[in-house]
Amino acid sequence: MKKILVVLLVLVLLAGGAVWYFMNYRMDDFIAQQIEKIGTETLATQVTVGEVVTDLKSGSLTISDISVANPVGFSNPNAFTLRGIEAAVNYQTLEIRRIIVDRPEIVIEEHNGATNFAALLSGMDSGADTPAPAEDSAPPVLTIDLFRMNESRAAFESTTLDRATNITVDEVELTGLRGTPPEVAEAIVREILDEVVSAAALELLKTKATEKLEKIFN
Repeated sequence: MKKILVVLLVLVLLAGGAVWYFMNYRMDDFIAQQIEKIGTETLATQVTVGEVVTDLKSGSLTISDISVANPVGFSNPNAFTLRGIEAAVNYQTLEIRRIIVDRPEIVIEEHNGATNFAALLSGMDSGADTPAPAEDSAPPVLTIDLFRMNESRAAFESTTLDRATNITVDEVELTGLRGTPPEVAEAIVREILDEVVSAAALELLKTKATEKLEKIFN
């Protein structure tokens, strides 16, 4: 009887160790890989993730060092860098109560009237539709109650206007998002890109208007 109890105890410890390993390593690595895969497919440019840390007890998720590479033809290596994203997650239902992005690093480049963020949007629009997955491999449906990227500063570099400056990108807030990971990712990314492209276009218009006024009064 004692031998049976010892064997059962060893099995329980091994099972617990396996669950701990999965939760602390394989789950985090898998989430990071999925973010890189879905992000790269959505934007048609390389997306990389430094680290994902899940905490099942507190229901938190932290993603560090996310970078979005610039499209071909632009000089800076990255268009978008996020040092950290924090989320509150219900891991049983896959409901995400909130995702907060604070102070992203944004570099907007403009060449001959086109910007790198407009190129990213174009890449999304021209991407081929992916076939629907088989039923046994269907992706999970996610719900995000609140996504917010706080107001941020962006570096703006224009070769056409021969100037570099900083501009403000307004807060982006979305509520009630629901869909597969690719669908939710596309909705969020498209909203962010639209906001950044609008900010860049407004800066171009303001600068051109200022130049015209200077020519008139000088």
